[in-house]
Amino acid sequence: MTAPTTDTVTATDVYDELGGPTRSDAELVRLTADRVQIPRAEPANSFVLHAPLELLARAALLPWVAAEGREPARLRLASLLAQFESEPAAELDDSSVDELDPRAAAEALAKGLASADLEATDRAARAVARATQPHEVAALLGPAVLPSLAAAGHAPIFLYQYPRAAPRGEATMGLLRPLARELARYPQLHISWVADRPVDGTGSAHALAGALQRVPMMGIPGSTFIFPVMHQVDDGGVAAEFLGPALDGVGVDEASVVLLRTAARAMLMGPVEHVPFGWSHTLTMPQAALAVGRSIANPQLAVDVAGTYVVGMIAALATGPIPIEVSLPDPGGVLDDAVLQGRDAAAGWVWHAPTAELVGLPSELATRASARHDAHIVKYTLACLDQVAADPEAARLYLAAAAGLLGFWGHMGEADDPM
Repeated sequence: MTAPTTDTVTATDVYDELGGPTRSDAELVRLTADRVQIPRAEPANSFVLHAPLELLARAALLPWVAAEGREPARLRLASLLAQFESEPAAELDDSSVDELDPRAAAEALAKGLASADLEATDRAARAVARATQPHEVAALLGPAVLPSLAAAGHAPIFLYQYPRAAPRGEATMGLLRPLARELARYPQLHISWVADRPVDGTGSAHALAGALQRVPMMGIPGSTFIFPVMHQVDDGGVAAEFLGPALDGVGVDEASVVLLRTAARAMLMGPVEHVPFGWSHTLTMPQAALAVGRSIANPQLAVDVAGTYVVGMIAALATGPIPIEVSLPDPGGVLDDAVLQGRDAAAGWVWHAPTAELVGLPSELATRASARHDAHIVKYTLACLDQVAADPEAARLYLAAAAGLLGFWGHMGEADDPM
């Protein structure tokens, strides 16, 4: 594998600096995280925004990676760090932070995020990192960040992935710092309709499935960035009209089955041009919001946010309702060849494969994803593998969706981040 490069430093240089093959996976992740926690000076581009999330996803995928893919997967961590540090670091006051209990630290961070004070936010994020344990972060920070569309609405992904990728703090909680900085930079970006809305408990999974079939096709609102896509269905009342009644009182588990299966079918049968950065987010974002919802006092907020993500993507990117039944061609042959043919062939190979062929597929998908450079690929592959475990009745659907994304890039080449 050719070592990825930045303008001045190769990934191999950084890998050797970190200790290379002498380091365990946990040590390599920890050393990388210690440096990725330092916020960058300029407003984040897509790579910088995703870097902490990419690190967590790569760390979580490593146990699935086959032996022959381990060094390429580990080298990608060094590549991530080399590219991240090629961006100028922010000049911040790194003096000691206040000793706060977890709740007080979380409240200070929420105030910083709302005030757009980047310095105060960073101090508060450091206080949270110092005071909290991994299992506490979703409950403490979830209510404040779930409605936010700053940082491309990705904060819930951090809250979901951090405790499972670093359950004992193997990677510093300081990874929250660059993400918090981007949340504070644009506090005005948020989902409005979910705030303090009345809930009458008359919704159902059946009603939600029906609502998703009636989402109006609104088209791309000038940009496929997360805020305009979600604002289109939020500000115009579409999300409230189509989701509000259907979601009233629907639990996280019920909502997850309907929303996330719909998201996976969108990856398989939605317009192919939106596979890499549209349909991939249609799963990763609501999945994370729903996971956070299991930890907060008001899970309805998480369900509403997750529903908005799915409806927003469908309204902007689809050309009609997402089909309820999956229809994919069977390319025959082997997975290697199918991946080179594109989304439909790769997903179709998995969809039609004998059950025995699926046993080793999670490792195959994780190995392939971990060798590639794009954050969206590793985030999405991990999300699909998580859903295989959470929703085993739909395991083939999620495996096919993961293969579909890999097939898209297998046919097109390496991914280029938007923004």
